Amino acid sequence: MNRRLFPLLGPLILLATAPRSLGGTVGGTWEMSWNTEGGMRYTDWEVSQEAEAVVVKTDGQVLNGTLREGRLSLAGRFYSSEAGYSSTLKIEATVSEGEMKGSGTWDQYAMTFTGKRVDQTSRD
Repeated sequence: MNRRLFPLLGPLILLATAPRSLGGTVGGTWEMSWNTEGGMRYTDWEVSQEAEAVVVKTDGQVLNGTLREGRLSLAGRFYSSEAGYSSTLKIEATVSEGEMKGSGTWDQYAMTFTGKRVDQTSRD
């Protein structure tokens, strides 16, 4: 290999891995605590991540979104058995070192939440 190419490899490696190092990873199992207008709710999330794309499976439903520079954005139709109908759930959160904190909206309802990763997948 040409020796003049070696100095270029370091920056190229950093650029190739930047989304993961800047935003971290979220793949795995998360225990979520929701502070809703109807009181505290608790759910588990099964999260998979491929680069910046994130998929959350919870309560038999799926949310899709992205993780960029530690900011998680998710959205999807979500059915609430308590309310008896579906509406769009939108979530914004910050993720750092296995913890998550954020807010969301579902229909006209607002909520805040925290999460803790309890099991990390090997794919992220």
